[in-house]
Amino acid sequence: MEKKLLSLFLKLSSVFLKRKDHLHVALAGGKTPMEFYKLLSKQNIPWERFSFFLTDERFVPLDSDKSNYRNIKESLGERATLYPVNTSLPIDSACLEYSKALPESLDIALLGVGEDGHTASLFPGVDCKRITDKVCISVAPDGTQRISLSYEYLNLSCVVIFAMKGPTKMEAYQKLIKGEDIPASRIKGKRKTFIIFSV
Repeated sequence: MEKKLLSLFLKLSSVFLKRKDHLHVALAGGKTPMEFYKLLSKQNIPWERFSFFLTDERFVPLDSDKSNYRNIKESLGERATLYPVNTSLPIDSACLEYSKALPESLDIALLGVGEDGHTASLFPGVDCKRITDKVCISVAPDGTQRISLSYEYLNLSCVVIFAMKGPTKMEAYQKLIKGEDIPASRIKGKRKTFIIFSV
């Protein structure tokens, strides 16, 4: 999956960079995309023309091993400009600050999908408290507060890529491709939506 995702990402990036000076990309957390980030870190791309953002973050210190920022930054490397959520602030203030750092819209949003169909920190049956039109607060099944990009904002993305891996994700994958009502199905790229799945 990682090589297929890398190939797609590089092709899309090349197309975007022929049309604009700077590319805005949101990156998924969790374990699934980390090998992709390590592969991407070795590529000879114009890193100064990319800005990377988090699709979501746990409300934990940035040096926590549960922090998406920490894990992505370690995998992606120092050349990448990755914007953190300042979790040292109160959570509402962290959301407001992060919202101001986000672009008007994303060129590419890379999203994972959980076994329950969640994506970013948009969980089934859980309200995501709106802080701005771009950012909301939810609570994960384990009780952890999460800061997430909103449905509204993610749906402004030019291209959305869902990356899924493992046999336990098969049911969620089937629901996604059929358009059944799970959180992931509510997000679509304005120009294109890709789904990459491997067992």
